[in-house]
Amino acid sequence: MKRITGAALFGLGILSLLLAMALVWIIVPSQERVPLDLVPPDVVVEAAGASFVQAKTLPNGTPQVVVENAGLRSVTGIKPDFEAAAEIPGEQAGETLVWNVYHSTQRIDTNETINSSESRVALDRTTGEAVPWAGQCHLEEKADPAAGVGCTPGNVQFEGQLYLFPFGTEKRAYQYWDSTLGEALPIEYQDEEQFNGLPTYRFQQVVPEQEAEMDPQTLTGLLGFLAPGATSGTIAYRATRTLWVEPMTGAIVGYREQQHRELVPDTGARVVIFDADLQYDQATLDAVGAEAEHGRDLLLLLGRYVPIGLAVLGLLLIAAGVLLSRGAAPRGGHRAADTTEPLPTPVPHN
Repeated sequence: MKRITGAALFGLGILSLLLAMALVWIIVPSQERVPLDLVPPDVVVEAAGASFVQAKTLPNGTPQVVVENAGLRSVTGIKPDFEAAAEIPGEQAGETLVWNVYHSTQRIDTNETINSSESRVALDRTTGEAVPWAGQCHLEEKADPAAGVGCTPGNVQFEGQLYLFPFGTEKRAYQYWDSTLGEALPIEYQDEEQFNGLPTYRFQQVVPEQEAEMDPQTLTGLLGFLAPGATSGTIAYRATRTLWVEPMTGAIVGYREQQHRELVPDTGARVVIFDADLQYDQATLDAVGAEAEHGRDLLLLLGRYVPIGLAVLGLLLIAAGVLLSRGAAPRGGHRAADTTEPLPTPVPHN
């Protein structure tokens, strides 16, 4: 009976070890993907005092473009497009998210809309990186979630990280999308840091001053209102972005963007047309922090704590099984035959 029990315990121990290895190397890695039905919380960044261009219409109907100074609030909302994601063929089938993204910037004091836009983007579910897709697009000045995305498919090619970092983010540089320049630029790893109660990696992207493209009609309008007498001009742009990423889930739990743009006319002084220091508001910090913490706890549970527990249990069961099996063996063995000493040979007497 002890042998049977020992063998059973040994088998359960091996099974526990196999399950622990399966969790670490098969099950958890297969789950390190953004769920297709995930609806991310709205992300809000605010700047207490910002300079920006605002187009207005005076009571007499005359258009006016002026540089204002006030608080700004930018809201980004995301609606997953399950049908479009399901239609992506090839190697990316089932591995790609398609998100409709709506962005709107308003003055905090008056709630007037300063600008808005909408996009469609395809993202890898594991790396969070933009993937090639014919449906990618971007459109300024619409951003109406109720009406759907109205941009022209294929008018932009997103690349790099946009809204997510990879599961298992590494301490290295990544490519991060700059919407003003329309390209991905390096964002460098800086340090480990506790942020909003979570262990994070801090990354920073520094965009040195350079010329940014602007459609000719808008540029001409700015020159006419803000630099009378100029016949041509350019837009000078620079920015610094700092991101705090929870590395296990790749969630961006902290964000700061310091952006500066100037109108550079061919004659006269430069004119600041945008200057803001934008950061997550408290509601966004709470929402993305809670979501990242839940994902991190689940990955730790299934990828570390449960496998360690199963491995320890497995080793104990194996040891118990071996000890029981040994204890069931018959004690002693065949006894050696007794040896008899020969009798002394009698000595004859004469």
